[in-house]
Amino acid sequence: MDPDTDTCSFVMDKNDHNAYKSTVAGYEQNVRSNIAEHTQNIINYGIPNAETIAAIQEVAELEKDPNKKVYNSFEEILAELDTNGSF
Repeated sequence: MDPDTDTCSFVMDKNDHNAYKSTVAGYEQNVRSNIAEHTQNIINYGIPNAETIAAIQEVAELEKDPNKKVYNSFEEILAELDTNGSF
């Protein structure tokens, strides 16, 4: 066994486990890999919320874009929405 790994074991309600397994299978994952990924996200970002992690990653990518649109105020955003007929 790899000295840098641990085997983890825990008890979980059977119905919860089956529901979890069914949910992650929809994302082409299994319980073990999903728990490992979730754990790594908590370690990397300090938060377990997948939607928040995705938003952080999106902002990081936007910050790299030299052509990104920048606003100086919320009013500026509202004015653009109003001008474009999206408001």
